[in-house]
Amino acid sequence: MWDKDKGASSLVRGLPGCNDLLANCLYTALLQPLNVAKVLIQVGYEPLPPVYYKPVLFGWGGGYFYPNTYRYIKYLAEREGSYLVLYRGLTPRICSVLVTNTVRTEILNLLPKSTSRCPPEQIATEVGRHCLATAGSVLAVHPLFVVTNRMIVSLVGGETKIQLPPWGRPHHIQEEGVAGFYAGILPHLVGEVSGKVVEILVEEFTARTDLYKRVGWEGSVLPGSMIHSFLTYPLQLTTTIMTVNNCGMEVSSLPALQGTQRSWFSCLKALFRTGNLKRGNNLLFARRAPPQSWHTPPSEGEGCPDGSCQLKKE
Repeated sequence: MWDKDKGASSLVRGLPGCNDLLANCLYTALLQPLNVAKVLIQVGYEPLPPVYYKPVLFGWGGGYFYPNTYRYIKYLAEREGSYLVLYRGLTPRICSVLVTNTVRTEILNLLPKSTSRCPPEQIATEVGRHCLATAGSVLAVHPLFVVTNRMIVSLVGGETKIQLPPWGRPHHIQEEGVAGFYAGILPHLVGEVSGKVVEILVEEFTARTDLYKRVGWEGSVLPGSMIHSFLTYPLQLTTTIMTVNNCGMEVSSLPALQGTQRSWFSCLKALFRTGNLKRGNNLLFARRAPPQSWHTPPSEGEGCPDGSCQLKKE
């Protein structure tokens, strides 16, 4: 049965015998290099040129593809001279895990559970409880989310002011005020709350119909979490972009971000128009380059670890 009152993520809750909070922090730390690559890809930073692959089967599968995430991560480490750069933003991200778990758990403990015997009322109460808990945790953790993303995108322009303690506070206060800590809060809130509603409804349905038992997934909580992530990814992407838009950093001038600066809704429309609503969603395989090239050549004198900064064919 799904224990909704635990604060850890769905994936970690599925690991038996683990302390949820510790496991979640460890999971976050291990995947930080992938998160760094994902954020940079989401904002459209493509320092490596797309490679042309010939069609392999009846003319299918050909075209330009960006290198996979492994090569992307390797390029960043070689360019910066250390693999430690792949853990930029880890401290505020782990803090955000702690804050999210604490706030969500405390709110859930404060809100009473349903005493009704009517299933629809029980479900409505659970949805309300978890929506309030999710909204509270998002409001509490969003400043850390902003700082994490800006520390990561400082790799684009080499800014150092965002890395000053406490995690870039002087930069935010001087250039944007306190409101800078809540850049992109609306899509973040809408995405997390709506996704939580879908996740709860899926889990309630599967729990009440014993669907997991029938398909041999007893105790699993992955489907609801996966559906949540899939449906709300465009809002996740919009949130990431809005946290770094108009922040006085070099990343704001990337071609991929042009036309997305006015509001989060205009950003969402621009992504839809250009077919980039899923940008950064695929981290395992080579990514097809869009019709418009977001290739960002290295700065003069920086060089290319692979020896080429031009479009290549294979």
